[in-house]
Formats: sequence, C-alpha cells, structure tokens
Amino acid sequence: MFLSSSASTIVIGVVVLVVLVFVIVSSITSKKAQKVEQQKRKKVVKEEIKNYLAKTQNIKNIKIEYEKVYARKGQEYKYRDVFDVVVQIFEPKTNKLMTTNAYEVEGITTKSGKNNYVTAWQVNGEIDLENTQRRIAIAEKKVKLTKQEKVVLKKEEKEKAIEHKVQIKEEMKNIKEEKKYQKENKDLNLQMDKAIKATTVKFIPRRNK
Repeated sequence: MFLSSSASTIVIGVVVLVVLVFVIVSSITSKKAQKVEQQKRKKVVKEEIKNYLAKTQNIKNIKIEYEKVYARKGQEYKYRDVFDVVVQIFEPKTNKLMTTNAYEVEGITTKSGKNNYVTAWQVNGEIDLENTQRRIAIAEKKVKLTKQEKVVLKKEEKEKAIEHKVQIKEEMKNIKEEKKYQKENKDLNLQMDKAIKATTVKFIPRRNK
C-alpha cells in the first residue's frame, strides 16, 4: 500500500514536471515568435515611411531609425491599430541626422483564407512632432496635467470619438449604397440578357431537297 502510494506520487510529480516544461517551452517559443513578428513589422513600417517620403516629398536614399512608437488608446481606437511613430531620418553615407519627424501609421487587418489574417501597414500622414511628443508624454504619465487641462483633454477625446462614429456611419452608408447600386446593375444586366435572348431568332440551316 505504501509502495503504491509512493509510485502514484512519483507519477504525479513526473506529470507536473512535464506540464511545467511544456508551459515554459511554449512561453519561450511564443516570445521568440512575437519578437520576430515585431521586427518584421518594424521593417515593413520603415519601408512604408520611406515610400511615403519618396511619393510626397521626393526624398530618397535615406536611413530611418525609430525614436518612439506608441499605440493610440481610447474609444475611437478600439477597433483600429493606429500608432504614433517618431523617427529620425539620416543621410546614409555620412550618417548625419537630417530631421526628426512624426507619422500616423495604421495597420489594416483583412481575412485571408479560413483562419488566416493579413495586416497591411499604411502611413496616414505626417503629424506635428511637438504635439505628438507631448501626447505620448501625457499618455505615459511623464507630464502632469492640471485639472483644467484634464477636462480639456477629455472633451477633445470625446469629440474625436463622436467624429469617428459619424465617419464610420458615413462609410457604412456609402458601402450599403454601393452594394445596392451594384445589385441593381446586376439585376438590370440580367433583365437585358433575358430580353436579348427572348428576341433573338435562332438560325436553323435548311437542307436543299
């Protein structure tokens, strides 16, 4: 009886050890995968910023380094991946700092296949550097606001949330109208096809007797 109890304890101990090892290995693997994905994402965003500068300002052959990346929070960003990205732009040959800029970068996620999702990154535009740095500092609680400033900030956030809701509503309305227009066109084309088929006389060749 004592041996049986001892054997059970050993088995339980082995099972617990195996589970712990599995959890630790899974955690390490997951962290490594996240790190790889993060590096990949940063590289893609760098290229998007370079493309944006090339298209809008004809600035090419530059080196970009991240200074700060901050994910925006709040009601209007609940279903959106929007980031404040502060970057330093260098001249590649001399490594001389040309400028420090801030950009609004957004990730658009779409479904690809049954269980796969793909995120495409785009630069929505250049934003004011000083305001961006201040907004990030406030969000990270590096800057203390007065009661009045907090009231103003909450008011601005509320107004932005309302604006975003109106924008989403307008976009949904446009999508519905577009779908309706496409459906009406499709129905009209089907009716025209039927009418053409109904009025078309089939040519039947006759044999000479």
